Amino acid sequence: MTSPGPMPRALPRRLLPALAAGLFAAPHARAAGEAPGAATGALGRILRSGIVRIGVWLEAPPWGSYDHDGTPDGAEVALARLLARDLGVRLRLQRLEVRDRIPALQEDRVDILAALVPVVPATRRHVAFASPHGELSVAVATRRASPVRSLADLAGLRVALPDNTFAAEEARTMLPPDTTQLLLPGLVACIDATAHGRADAAVSYGWLLRDLSLSRPELDIEPRFTVSHAHHALAMRLGEPDLLRFVNTFLYLRGADGTLAEIHERYLRGTPDVGPVFR
Repeated sequence: MTSPGPMPRALPRRLLPALAAGLFAAPHARAAGEAPGAATGALGRILRSGIVRIGVWLEAPPWGSYDHDGTPDGAEVALARLLARDLGVRLRLQRLEVRDRIPALQEDRVDILAALVPVVPATRRHVAFASPHGELSVAVATRRASPVRSLADLAGLRVALPDNTFAAEEARTMLPPDTTQLLLPGLVACIDATAHGRADAAVSYGWLLRDLSLSRPELDIEPRFTVSHAHHALAMRLGEPDLLRFVNTFLYLRGADGTLAEIHERYLRGTPDVGPVFR
């Protein structure tokens, strides 16, 4: 994992009241007679308590993992740390399994998810998304000698899918009807089954296949084609307009000053696929 590097400077503390609720205050708050600039809901609680709880997925390098000292690291972790700094509060990172991301948010165990949550209709029903700041690609991988080059080539073959993931849900509807779908407990299990001949192909994410090509070049696995793309974004509970407004403003300002591009370059190399827009 890449060294975290120096942290960007926090946004000036004097800007926080405006970002939180002053210039961007929700009309309903003013109508209710609350003090000008008073943040409401989750944002108000975060500012009063001095702690923001951010859920991260640490089995997703280079977005979330651990460095050589065992400290959480990655592009999403760096974004979480920067957000806490710009809020002017302490960060409480909460490690989440992929299946527990949305429940943790809905059950108020975290305030924000920085955990590669895909912006798709299925998740939009349950959470509020900030402006997307990245992209996910779902891909199919096979052993190097495989003739598979397209979805049609998977007809009659065994395809390993990581159970209860966006990747599996995307791919299942596209696979040929006579494909044997093997639901396995995770991304690594799918790759392992394919590399060792227990499956003919694996559905995975582009980032994982790229990471494996660098970290385990001896593994007999190779990406063949992309199934779909989706943006990912920071997620909050529904009905938290002040927090959503703050996070969108934070993303816009940090995109404008180049900080998001620096994080992307540090962990993913190259130019970001998507940049936040002001909302």
